[in-house]
Amino acid sequence: MAIIPIEIISDAICPWCFIGYRSLEKTINLYKKTYPGGSNDIFEIKWKPYFLDQIPPEESVLISERMSRRMTPSQIDAAQTRLKRVGNSMGIGFRFGGYIGSSRLAHRVLSLAGAEGSEVQCRVSEVLFKYQFELERDVSDREMVIQAGVEGGLDEVKVREFLDGEGGIEETEREAREIREGGVQGVPHFVIGGEHHFDGAGDMGEFFEAFVAVREVV
Repeated sequence: MAIIPIEIISDAICPWCFIGYRSLEKTINLYKKTYPGGSNDIFEIKWKPYFLDQIPPEESVLISERMSRRMTPSQIDAAQTRLKRVGNSMGIGFRFGGYIGSSRLAHRVLSLAGAEGSEVQCRVSEVLFKYQFELERDVSDREMVIQAGVEGGLDEVKVREFLDGEGGIEETEREAREIREGGVQGVPHFVIGGEHHFDGAGDMGEFFEAFVAVREVV
């Protein structure tokens, strides 16, 4: 049995991060089914914060309005069509009619979830993605974030107390800053085994090769 550590540097308001996580999940399932002894290996996934908006926006806006700040209408249509096509292949039903805002609260609840272990943190992250990109719920909204945390397995009272106070603020801001200073300039970014780095939504073949490389030296 081997333990394969994975860091996912991500933002809950990044659609390609959702796709990248699904790609990683598919690769893990394939590895466990096909690699000799792989079914016994353990994947320890940790989510690391990255702020697409280094300065948090003051209020949420429609996703299409946010995209219009850097794209023409035809470019928006093309980008959303591509995301929907790729998403469908990964079992994601992207919808872009909702609002989008700051991801600070989402990262704070992920920080709390991380203290509960890899499985809980992964579940909470998955729920946050689903809320934002499939259910058109704004994960900058406090109640939406609390609901996502509870659905992912956290205790509601603990989540509310954590967000009511200063829980996770200093940690996520510091970690996100250190990640940028370390050279990561976009997400998703995956670090497998502490040394194999991958930018973008992820190639299953490259992920698989990294799993094997890590296992062979463990």
